[in-house]
Amino acid sequence: MRGWTRTTWSTLFFRSCIQGESQGTIRAVNGLSLLNPIDATRLQKETQRIYEVCDGCRRCFNLCPSFNTLLDGIDSYEGDVAKLTQADHHRIVDECYYCKLCYNHCPYTPPHQYALDFPRLMIAWKKHLATTRGVSWRDRWLIKTDVLGTIGSALAPLINRLLGVRVLRLIGEAIAGVHRDRHVLNFSSETFARWWSRRGGAQVAEAGARKVALFGSCLVNYQASDVGKATVQVLEKNGVHVVMPEQRCCGMPSFDIGDTASIQQAAAANVASFLPWVERGYDIVVPTASCSLMWKREYPEVVGGEAVKKAAERTFDVCEYLMKLRRDGLLATDFQKSPGRVAYQIPCHLRDQNIGFKSKELMECAGAQVDVIEKCSGHDGAWSAKTEFFPLSMKIAEKAVRAIEQAPADFVASDCPLAGLQLDQAGASAHTGGKASLHPIQIVRDAYGLPSTGL
Repeated sequence: MRGWTRTTWSTLFFRSCIQGESQGTIRAVNGLSLLNPIDATRLQKETQRIYEVCDGCRRCFNLCPSFNTLLDGIDSYEGDVAKLTQADHHRIVDECYYCKLCYNHCPYTPPHQYALDFPRLMIAWKKHLATTRGVSWRDRWLIKTDVLGTIGSALAPLINRLLGVRVLRLIGEAIAGVHRDRHVLNFSSETFARWWSRRGGAQVAEAGARKVALFGSCLVNYQASDVGKATVQVLEKNGVHVVMPEQRCCGMPSFDIGDTASIQQAAAANVASFLPWVERGYDIVVPTASCSLMWKREYPEVVGGEAVKKAAERTFDVCEYLMKLRRDGLLATDFQKSPGRVAYQIPCHLRDQNIGFKSKELMECAGAQVDVIEKCSGHDGAWSAKTEFFPLSMKIAEKAVRAIEQAPADFVASDCPLAGLQLDQAGASAHTGGKASLHPIQIVRDAYGLPSTGL
C-alpha cells in the first residue's frame, strides 16, 4: 500500500524466522494442519466425528445457514451422519462465511476432550475443495481487496457511477456472478493513506506514554475513509501519538477460499512492519473488527512464533483501547453533545474477541443510550456479493433489522462498515430517518464536536 511509512525490516527474513519459530505451534483440526495439504481420508473422518457431536448437541441450530443445512440433512437421513453426500458436504462448506459465532457458542471447544473447532474444519474443507474442485476467477478476484481498492479509488467518480447503472450490474451478474442488487460502499477519491500523508502525519508529539501504530485496513483505506479519520481525530483528542506503518490487507478474505499461504504472507509482511514500533512501546490499534481479530487470534494460530505473539498481545480494537484509557483515568470527557439513542449491532468478529461491549461503553461515556443488537448482519465481504448467496445474506440481515425495529434509535451503529451497509440495505436506515449507519468511533468523534471533515 503506497503512502505508508516504510520499515527497514526485510519481510523475507522475517518470514523465514517466524516459520522456523512456529513449528509445532499451529492449532490443527485433530491433526489436520491448515499449513499442509489436506489428507482427504483424515478430513472425512474428522468431519464425521464433529458432525456427530453437532447432531447430538444442536445448540447451533439456526445460528447460521451451514448448521441448518447440516442438521436438516442429518434429519433427512434419519440421523445417519455417514449418509451425507458429497453435495451435502460442499453446500455446508460453501454456506459457511467464517463468522466464528459457533466457536464461542459451542460447549465442546478446547480444552474440552472433544476439541471441536467447527470454523477451522470449514477452512480445512475450503482448502481441500480449492485443490480438488478448483477456485473460480470470480472468487479469486473478489478477495484481492488491495488491487480492487487501488483501481476503485483511482477511478472513484466513474466507478461509483457505474456501480449504480442497472444494465451494467445485470451484465456483471451474468459474467462475473456478482449479484445485481449488492450495495457497495463508494470508493474514496482520496484514500485514507493519502489523507494521512496530506495532513502531514501525527499532530501529537511522541513524548507521552500514549503511542499507537494504526492498522487502518484496506476497507478503511479505500472506502470507509471517514472511519479512519475519526479514529485518528479521537485518538489525538485523547493525547495519543499516532503513526501509520506500511501495511497490506490483513488476509481475512483469503479464508473464503482456504488460501492459508496468502494469510501467512500477509501476516509476515504486516508483523514485520509493525513489530519495530511495538518494541518501541507502541500499541497496535485497529478500527475494524475482522482485522483486529486477524491480528489477535488468527495470526498467532496460522503463523505462530514469539514475534507474532508479541504483536498480538499489544493489539486493540479502537474502542477497546479508548476504554483502556478510561480505566486509567486518561479518557477526555469534555463531550459537546449527546448522540441520543443508538441501536448498536456488534459484529461477529468483535464478539469472537471476548472483550465485552467496549464500543457500547464508549458511546455511553459520550452520553448515548445504547441498545445492543446481537444479531449477525450476514455480509462477510465477498460471500454476500455472490449471486448464489446474496438472497441468503439478506435473510440473515433481516433478523438484525427486526431487532433494530424493537429498539427505536436516532442512529444505527456497527464496528464493521460492511455490516452497516448490509443493515441499511435490509431496511435499518428506514428506522433512523434515512441516516446511514455509522461506526461507533464516528459517533464519539461527533460527540466531541470534532469536524467530520477530519482536517
